[in-house]
Amino acid sequence: MQSGEKLDSSQVEPEEGSATFLFDIVEIKAPFSSVIAQVETEHGNWLGVTAERSLSSPGLMTRVGPGGILSKKVDIRLGEMRYAMGALLVPIAWMATATPFLFPRLEGDLEFAEFEPGRVRLALRGSYRAPLGSFGEKIDKIFMHKMAESTVRSFLNDVAEELQQRMELG
Repeated sequence: MQSGEKLDSSQVEPEEGSATFLFDIVEIKAPFSSVIAQVETEHGNWLGVTAERSLSSPGLMTRVGPGGILSKKVDIRLGEMRYAMGALLVPIAWMATATPFLFPRLEGDLEFAEFEPGRVRLALRGSYRAPLGSFGEKIDKIFMHKMAESTVRSFLNDVAEELQQRMELG
């Protein structure tokens, strides 16, 4: 699904287990109006220099994770953007492209909000369900949740860096 297309929850198989929530924030040093213009017009290209369109998927492909062998190639889908309380919300979902049954599907919202003049707060509020049932939930509690948090932080930093560079280049 490309930017502007709706995420269709009827196409997602229901998952068992309880949802685990993630939340993180980074700062973009650029005017809110400039950031929003990029996000609204660039159809997901602002996700970072590693984002690529794929012939096998209608979404975007990129790597997420803290780096090296700990990163994973994912298919990213963006939903229809909307405004709420002065912030731009972009629904986002990602799923591993290889062995998706071993990695959780993340669903949530990217939130772009003016923090103060010349500074934008980029937040991701999302959730996932650990794969592999109760065994996966135990592993998630022991160490995989920290990996998920690190992945979200790395992703947000990459998006913020890409948008800041676009603002600097004009």
